[in-house]
Amino acid sequence: MSSFGKRAGKFFSKVARELADKAAPQQHQEQHQGQPHHPQDPQPQGNHGNSFQQPFEAPPLDDHFVEVQPPQQPTNTFTADGTLEALKLPDEHHNSIPDFSRVGYREGHVRIPVVPISVIVEPSNNDTMDDTARIQSAIDQVSAQPLEPTGEDGAAVRGAVLLKAGVYRVAGALIIHASGVVLRGEGQDEAGTIVVATGAIQRDFILVNGMLSSDMGTVEKQQALAKSKEMMPTNGYKSSKKPTTLTMSGVYVPVGETHIPVESIEGFNIGERIVIERPGSNEWINDIGMDSLPPRPDSAASVQWKKETFTFKFERTILGIDDVTSSLIIDIPMVMSLDPKYPPTKVYGLIYKNPMISDVGVENMRLVSECDPVNSEDESHGWYAVVMDNALHGWVADVTTMHFVSGIFASTWSRYITIQDCSVLDPVSKPTEGGRRYQLCLNGQMGLVKRCFTNNARHDFITLARCCGVDGNNDTGPHERWAMGTLYDNITCNTINVRQRLWKGSGQGWSGAYQVVYNCTANSSNSCFQDAPGSTNWIIGFKGGQTEQPEFAAQSTQVRAANATVEPRSLYWAQLIARVGDAQLVENRVGEAGRIYPSP
Repeated sequence: MSSFGKRAGKFFSKVARELADKAAPQQHQEQHQGQPHHPQDPQPQGNHGNSFQQPFEAPPLDDHFVEVQPPQQPTNTFTADGTLEALKLPDEHHNSIPDFSRVGYREGHVRIPVVPISVIVEPSNNDTMDDTARIQSAIDQVSAQPLEPTGEDGAAVRGAVLLKAGVYRVAGALIIHASGVVLRGEGQDEAGTIVVATGAIQRDFILVNGMLSSDMGTVEKQQALAKSKEMMPTNGYKSSKKPTTLTMSGVYVPVGETHIPVESIEGFNIGERIVIERPGSNEWINDIGMDSLPPRPDSAASVQWKKETFTFKFERTILGIDDVTSSLIIDIPMVMSLDPKYPPTKVYGLIYKNPMISDVGVENMRLVSECDPVNSEDESHGWYAVVMDNALHGWVADVTTMHFVSGIFASTWSRYITIQDCSVLDPVSKPTEGGRRYQLCLNGQMGLVKRCFTNNARHDFITLARCCGVDGNNDTGPHERWAMGTLYDNITCNTINVRQRLWKGSGQGWSGAYQVVYNCTANSSNSCFQDAPGSTNWIIGFKGGQTEQPEFAAQSTQVRAANATVEPRSLYWAQLIARVGDAQLVENRVGEAGRIYPSP
């Protein structure tokens, strides 16, 4: 997952020019030195099933599994030559910075579609009228239309519901539950479309979720669900009749790797979506100390980590299959190491158990929650402004939220969601209690936050447990229980932390691992960066002070290029251009220019 700061847009064109000639994928030519084996980056010569398409010549496979001594980079003397190769920065376990470029809507390299308008809704101009049913009826009408392909990477849409400029009052919640449906306004300023969450009901407001139905948004249903905060039904994967394989015995697969050696490649095909399931294990939990969490200061017991809740499931696509090394070549690098000292990892075909919708969006409007004007800690009102769950390839764009308890949430079963050009402002809630003021929150996979702004947050840009801004009163960063593989790129905020949280919450422990903080700025002097045992974080070009007294003792993360700016200015943007291979194409499609919404 990737967070991409609001100020990053100013240097898009500059980076595009600098990297136009540096877009070729890199190759490795290391020599075999011994056990354990460590697969690196070369592409396969062999293939299985369909043909593997590669834009460059593959190096010899004899040297595919290698062990490399990483270069040593002393603190604060790091220099880079502006290339992505110099920024891989392998650690002693050969974990290196992954390629984050395949995140967001349709993997980030195509523009978010401007979906044709199908239904227009006018404001009621009645301060006492509840517009929930009118808007939901329009959404349902579009949901019944046929899907039409748009020509962009397999996208198909039905149509957009346009809420004309004016004020709408919604006492319940709005539900988007079908693929290809967009809810659009006519601007996020005071002269645009303003949708007000009315009444003293604690609920999430706009729910984009393939498992929900229209009636779940009614006032009566929301009252029955009051104080539940979120409607996120448990999802999962359906068992497949296709073969399941295990990772190869004795092979350590590091973070950043795209070659997964397996016991058998039979039954797998190029283009297939798979799940790479790393099982939880008591030994791993013991190694990182999460089975001996101390009690809280109030003597309440911490919840010790259990292996059953720390099975990590990574969704990937097979780009190639190598017969010689019995490896699956995946599109997105691993963001968690696969260590052979722990139980082997399973690989199997991806089939969702519950409905997943795609090509859905909320855009170009202002969402406002009514709240008690004399109680700054009122919580009997809208919780999250927008929640996306059980959704693939969706977006929230050009949306301002005001006075909700929290902001915009791409939840556990969201995939490839883009949140861009949004502002989450002035939350109303208890200011310091947990679970509040999570302004821009990613908890699914392959999510992208791009050019967004928050204020008065507890956590501006945040990930939650096991996850495969300015003027904050807490921090930006992974929040709890081992979030993996997140890039914080050109973020400016109050504090950035990647740290041991131990007994915090109910036993949050290690907040995250394999995190990348790149050219970010913290306005306070209290940031904290710590490495969990056996893992690495990469802190590069960080501007801001670090606390001299971490709350809990742990190994400090090495900070490279402290108080300096590293080139390329944006790691995400550079990786995207390198993958696509055409800087101007990327700039034209997803560059600095904002979206243009046509008149009806």
